[in-house]
Amino acid sequence: MQHGPSLYAILFVLALFGGLAWLGIRILPKWHPFYAGKKVRYGYWLATILSVGMLSGSRWLRPADGFSDEGVRYVSYAAYVWLFGLLFMLVVLLAGYAVRLLVRWLSRPETGQIETESVQEELPVPGGITRRQFLQGAGAMVPAVPLAVTAYGVIGGDNNIVLNRYTLSFPNLPPGLDGYSIAQISDTHIGSFFGMAKLDRVLAMVKQEKPHLLAITGDLVDDLDLLSLTMERLTAFQPEMPDGIFYCWGNHEYFRDIGRIRKALYASPVTVLENRSQAVGNGLYLAGVDYPWGKNKEELEVKRRDFFAQAVRDIPAGSFTVLLAHHPDFFDNSFAAKVPLSLAGHTHGGQVSIFGVSLLPVQYRYMRGMFQQEGSYGYVSVGTGHWMPLRIGCPAEVSLFTLRRG
Repeated sequence: MQHGPSLYAILFVLALFGGLAWLGIRILPKWHPFYAGKKVRYGYWLATILSVGMLSGSRWLRPADGFSDEGVRYVSYAAYVWLFGLLFMLVVLLAGYAVRLLVRWLSRPETGQIETESVQEELPVPGGITRRQFLQGAGAMVPAVPLAVTAYGVIGGDNNIVLNRYTLSFPNLPPGLDGYSIAQISDTHIGSFFGMAKLDRVLAMVKQEKPHLLAITGDLVDDLDLLSLTMERLTAFQPEMPDGIFYCWGNHEYFRDIGRIRKALYASPVTVLENRSQAVGNGLYLAGVDYPWGKNKEELEVKRRDFFAQAVRDIPAGSFTVLLAHHPDFFDNSFAAKVPLSLAGHTHGGQVSIFGVSLLPVQYRYMRGMFQQEGSYGYVSVGTGHWMPLRIGCPAEVSLFTLRRG
């Protein structure tokens, strides 16, 4: 059966948001007197309590087709904007305090110097207010900046899906595969923020590109109430892919109910590649690996090596192989074996990045995008969906790879 969050997890999240809210209401009045008012404090706590309550009940408020009710959808967005914004606001305000202290230290008058700054600050500026008043008013608006950025990341990140096309050249590509195209989706996490309407949209994007096959690299469904609807969509979509739909396991399948998801997938026309390979035609083989679980780095490496060996052992020499893996660390194995193309996901690209560099505390060797080593390619999708609706500088994607001989 599907497992919801444990009581400990719920208490931890509540304690986390409660701590952030308490810290925020302590810092804001020190940042600007406006935030010391009683009405502001009451409004602050009301927004926090309503946001936590909204997110706690969002599972039951969300219909199977996603947030078709625009009112419920945007109230949910507002809750995430407020709670994520609190975190970003604290970072901004703490950084602002550090800058203020540095400026004050650098602007200290030397001994014997007559201080004239206070006089200059009281000179009026256009609009009839003093420079000090202008700066204080501008400072009061600083906490709104992270909230605005968060709103962009939540609403835009949950709605924007880009199509990334890549043409890859291989000198030993079988002639029959010249021009062959593969579409990839990954990490849809079908559930609260990826309903059937969004899945239909993604499949329509794939269909428009007319690929030969669709590869799904794990973490398909988070809400098992949507599992049967998801399988119905993929079953109906199967005829649109001449060579079929191929799938490998992610880690979230294990977090939910791997037995139930396995049963649903094996009852569908989707081809599950669980540490095995499948001949597609014209010399093309697809290999897929399971998600490697381990207690430490050494155990993980052993698992990856074993899974990879099982996946490719039946592939004839000289065949063109494409590896499907949820975890991108399998690139170490595929690059060493000179597998021409490997597709992975899992990382979400960090979801929040600046100039392509992820700000996610957890980092991976292969974080996002295309990697190349001695003629072999590995691509890490940033994900077509997410379980947390916040993306900045890292939009969700559908990927298309066209193979060329040369």
